[in-house]
Amino acid sequence: MIRLVALAILGILLTGCFERSPLNIPVAGYNFTDHTIKNIWVNKSWSGSVIQGGGGGAVCCVSIPFNYKPGEKITIDWEVYDCTISNNECAEKYKGKEWPTKMLHKVIEIPHYNSEDVAELQLAFLPNDEIRAYANGSLFSYEKHPSRNEFGDLLATGVRPLENEWKYR
Repeated sequence: MIRLVALAILGILLTGCFERSPLNIPVAGYNFTDHTIKNIWVNKSWSGSVIQGGGGGAVCCVSIPFNYKPGEKITIDWEVYDCTISNNECAEKYKGKEWPTKMLHKVIEIPHYNSEDVAELQLAFLPNDEIRAYANGSLFSYEKHPSRNEFGDLLATGVRPLENEWKYR
């Protein structure tokens, strides 16, 4: 009888019946570009906006697996103003009018995360329509922030346009 119960428990564990519920976490955009991002959608849910050189405000929520799964991807769509803040010619041309926008779409992988450290999904909007996502709870300045693997100190020194600082792919 004890063997039968032990085998039943082992079978349940091996089939994944005790898999933890997904993490539902807020989304925070960080804009390292010279463009204002008018709207952000993560997995088709509206997730805020972020001005040029701004970030940190969070909108609820996106679901990610409780335990990191290699290859976990999210879909990000964003609407960005086609004119940059620093482009005086464009600002003059559209003075008093709505600036033109463009829609962008990417499917990106979330780097490894530990569910105990996750407080938000951080979206780093970068020049050349690049974007990175980090399921994390620390600031970019934290020495163990996962962005350091690719960018070193670049994102750690504050949210600002990086067009002249980062030579993207």
